Amino acid sequence: MLPILYQNKDFIIYSYPLLMGLGWGVGHQIFFSISDIPTKFKNLLFWGLFILSWVGSKLLYIFNSNKIEIGVLSESTFWTGGGFVFYGGFLFGLIYLIFYRSFKFPLTLKSLNALILATIFGHSIGRLGCFLAGCCFGEVTDKWWAINIEGVHRHPTQLFESFLLLIMGLVILKKVKDSFVLPIYFVSYGGIRILIEFLRGDDIRGQWGALSPSQWISIGLIFMGFVLILNNKFIKLEKG
Repeated sequence: MLPILYQNKDFIIYSYPLLMGLGWGVGHQIFFSISDIPTKFKNLLFWGLFILSWVGSKLLYIFNSNKIEIGVLSESTFWTGGGFVFYGGFLFGLIYLIFYRSFKFPLTLKSLNALILATIFGHSIGRLGCFLAGCCFGEVTDKWWAINIEGVHRHPTQLFESFLLLIMGLVILKKVKDSFVLPIYFVSYGGIRILIEFLRGDDIRGQWGALSPSQWISIGLIFMGFVLILNNKFIKLEKG
């Protein structure tokens, strides 16, 4: 793994925050390039999602872990350092999206699709950061694709997820102009995440009964996706 990309006596570049920042940057460019709502609403939507997603990913990280005390919430290093759970950010992002729409702010089909694409590609890049940092690793395996993490050979679950997200994003990219891609994303990513979780070997994420928290959330996501597929008027959006 390569948690530090560059270091001298005065300066350190860490791979995880660099790739996570790059993921957000790419997501910003995708959303602002494709979305067709006024710029002030683009900013309100994107930066609101950024802040709430950051908070949500940190809170679920705390909730899932049995190794971290709640007292760290008062420490600035916790909020600015590593330790994120994607689904926490995703769920808080959905809450913000509902809040945004409750004020009747504009959200066209194309702008929502742009937001989903930004999430997919940004997430794919972020998983590369997980790989370099050595977190979110897989179980021990003797398969030919195994990588060495913590002194043993493991499934490169970070790379699996990054690659599958990339493929999903490229497929959805072809549908971004005139299709409602939210249910496609819900079902596709939910399925991907359930499978990836079976290969995960880190225990900090916790376990809720027979499945991990992320698998339970994924099941809910798939269910929501099929509801939207069966009734695509569940969310009424204008075509821009």
